[in-house]
Amino acid sequence: MNLKRIKYKIKYFISTLPFTKLWNEYHNPIYYWWKARKYFKFPSIRFYKGKKIWFFGLPIRNDYYNRFIDIRLSGLGWKDKYDSPRFEWHPYIMIMFFRKWQIIWTFYYKPDHTWEAILDYLYYGKSIEEAIRDNTWVNMNTGKEISINKYIKYD
Repeated sequence: MNLKRIKYKIKYFISTLPFTKLWNEYHNPIYYWWKARKYFKFPSIRFYKGKKIWFFGLPIRNDYYNRFIDIRLSGLGWKDKYDSPRFEWHPYIMIMFFRKWQIIWTFYYKPDHTWEAILDYLYYGKSIEEAIRDNTWVNMNTGKEISINKYIKYD
């Protein structure tokens, strides 16, 4: 093996260790909220137990799961598009038994763009007021504002 490949493998191994920065970003369900906890209330928690379901962020194929028990942690799913964050999926903790039964805890905000306000504040250099203002949407059918104010801490 060449030296470049060895360095890559070492970096990859270190990044997969629990509680390193990269591990937290991808696998810690409360990582982004924790960094902005001064301004945002804790997200609501949805609980599911039952037969296997699929939602964006989980593997589609069964062979990606362990055949007896599989535990998955996922941080917030998001992407950068046109220099602003775009929400993809809610953070979750999932335990699957025998590739058939699941227990899932999902950390969610309703409306979803609360996550985008958190990301605006953390990564795009916006003040908390700008992040809130830029993430107040309008329902096109009713003309009513969809605000994230119920998740903001006013101390």
